[in-house]
Amino acid sequence: MLISPNTQAILLLTSHFSKAERGSIKPLTPKEWGRFALWLKEKSLIPEHLMTGRPGDLLNGWSDKAITFDRIEGLMGRGSALALAMEKWLRAGLWVMTRSDPDYPVRFKQRLGTDSPAILFGCGNRSLLNGGGLAVIGSRNATDKELAYSRDLGALAAAEGYSIVSGGARGVDETSMLGALEAGGTVVGVLADSLLRACSSAKYRKYLMANNLVLISTFYPEAGFNAGNAMQRNKYIYCLSDAALVVQSGTKGGTWSGAMENLKKQWVPLWVKRTNDESAGNSAIVEGGAAWVSENIKEVDFTALFSGKTPDAGTDGRLFGPAIGVAKEGAPGCSPESHLESESDSTVADEVQSQHEETISRPNRIEGYTEEGAATSSPVEDIEFYDLFLMKVRAMCGDSPKTTDELVDVLELNKIQLDAWLKRAVADKKLNKLSKPVRYQWISTQQGALPL
Repeated sequence: MLISPNTQAILLLTSHFSKAERGSIKPLTPKEWGRFALWLKEKSLIPEHLMTGRPGDLLNGWSDKAITFDRIEGLMGRGSALALAMEKWLRAGLWVMTRSDPDYPVRFKQRLGTDSPAILFGCGNRSLLNGGGLAVIGSRNATDKELAYSRDLGALAAAEGYSIVSGGARGVDETSMLGALEAGGTVVGVLADSLLRACSSAKYRKYLMANNLVLISTFYPEAGFNAGNAMQRNKYIYCLSDAALVVQSGTKGGTWSGAMENLKKQWVPLWVKRTNDESAGNSAIVEGGAAWVSENIKEVDFTALFSGKTPDAGTDGRLFGPAIGVAKEGAPGCSPESHLESESDSTVADEVQSQHEETISRPNRIEGYTEEGAATSSPVEDIEFYDLFLMKVRAMCGDSPKTTDELVDVLELNKIQLDAWLKRAVADKKLNKLSKPVRYQWISTQQGALPL
């Protein structure tokens, strides 16, 4: 498998190729890469342009205290190290994926925006990365009872046709993954360390060969365990899933911090297994906005897990409740499409919540259209704000293109929110983006093709 010059350039800028040494140049972080990549795009440059000549000659106008010319040139000068590392990794069956790859997880782009990882190392069935599933998270030092629950949960997910998304660490993560795989299900493993070793291990090899498993990492494939990397990895587990379930958590550590970050960001519905262990952090996570799920595996309802609805909300538990100052039960935030490609999460969350509260006071059905133009009607609770946005834009931009400023004035949307949905509508082939000046035109052959 050959990698393109553009992928090589992104690897040089963002990845380690050996164990980091004191004083070595640090690759760009996802946030740093996000702002540098945006600047390159604005200048009509692509990363591979930096591989010819001196990068500084192309970067006229670039100014960043952290991403200096010397740092970029130092990173780009590691061609020999890249070649040696890639030969070893590709020979072992690993692949490399960038944001421009068609298999790159769309949920990352929707939920993390410019903080999406620039590079994914992986092995196995790449198509599973866009299949969603149930994230299962828990302690490395879980009890036998919790491990049995985790294994049964994986098997139940397989029987119901859902993938398990987890972190591959010993304990709850690994046990739930193996439970699903042994039952014939599919699994997405998001590793914080030792990807190369995991891809060749006996416990995973046959499932990789059967296309039932994909293992990925945003870190150097030979990296050893690092607590910081494990903490950073947690958000990727949540963002690849459609719902999450914490089996066992302490009151600090990776499981705890990942759960609280998900509650703050509202990526997916979060459920917590009931427990009588008073030292566990499960109850505190529910107090923060998650909801309880039965400790009896036979009572676990996957339809409820993925819908984010629970009869216990408001009494024994809640999903994204007011304890953390975020949206009330039933607010948007439980499906991948409802997360915006934006760094201003609090602003966008406020805008979406305001629109949600306004919408629920309206009639309880929304009129839409099929691709053939036939009228349809859908319950409000089944409609996403993006769909409502498309309906408004179709009416505005069907006859003549509109500028962003014109759309802002009429729709009264936050500019960040509007830009995110316009980008998505262009990607979904609902709108054409015209230039000089930038305007948006509804694509007539797609009129009314709304998922209502």
